[in-house]
Amino acid sequence: MQLYSFVAPIQPGKTAEFRQFVSELEGSRKDEYESSRKAAGIARENIFLQTTSKGEMVSIIQEAETEQGALDSLRSMKDPFNVWFFQQLSAIHGNLVVSSDVPVNELLLDYRSS
Repeated sequence: MQLYSFVAPIQPGKTAEFRQFVSELEGSRKDEYESSRKAAGIARENIFLQTTSKGEMVSIIQEAETEQGALDSLRSMKDPFNVWFFQQLSAIHGNLVVSSDVPVNELLLDYRSS
């Protein structure tokens, strides 16, 4: 399994909308969210909200067999949940996170206690 991370800026004025989006992932859309992640091969996903001097950012950590495989799988899903999911991402973050040219990160350190 590969561990990877990415960040995405929240567009100004969209933080409440982002919080509502995550609330739906944990609530009314939890089953669909979990099914989507399993189908994409994502074993773990953490979402953090961070306030910076340049605005609010979302930091996401995922674990899957391969980063590109999970992203490609998610992008290919056209069921109602995944269409809604990517519409939400586009509205909150802009097209940056839904385009096919999302930057791939290089893991430099992965400390885990033994």
